[in-house]
Amino acid sequence: MKRSVALAIFSIAVFVMNTVTIGHAQNKKQCSNASAAGKWAFTSTGTLILPTGPVQVAAVATFTQDASGNVSGSQTRSLGGNVADETFTGTAAVNSDCTATYVVEVFLSGTLVRTTTTHVVLDDNLRSARGIFTDLVLANGASFPTVITIDAKRLFPRDED
Repeated sequence: MKRSVALAIFSIAVFVMNTVTIGHAQNKKQCSNASAAGKWAFTSTGTLILPTGPVQVAAVATFTQDASGNVSGSQTRSLGGNVADETFTGTAAVNSDCTATYVVEVFLSGTLVRTTTTHVVLDDNLRSARGIFTDLVLANGASFPTVITIDAKRLFPRDED
């Protein structure tokens, strides 16, 4: 009798633990373009390596990303001390593991000046992101190596689910 009661209690405990584990697995958040949608701000800093030598780069920006991965924003950037206001549009491809690739076209006074590609990791439950430029191509097709990183934060964090 004691053995039957112990076996029943053990079976119930195993059932409850499995149910809780399955529930957690089903509630596990995954990243997507939709979950990353919202208004963001970022800073970028680093070096653009030109044929004439390295040039320091810095920028501050805000952008909006929609649920389909469309991105648009504006930034103030400094390139070797020359400051300009730019706009940008592009696309984001956010993966379920919270890595992402952003490809944006950057405009100065409405004229395309460059296209950049960044690889990003979304972290802190989609409240922040960190990235690195992986490609920078000028409008004339010239490509330059970079060592530029990005630190981004969601402006209006979503409520926890």
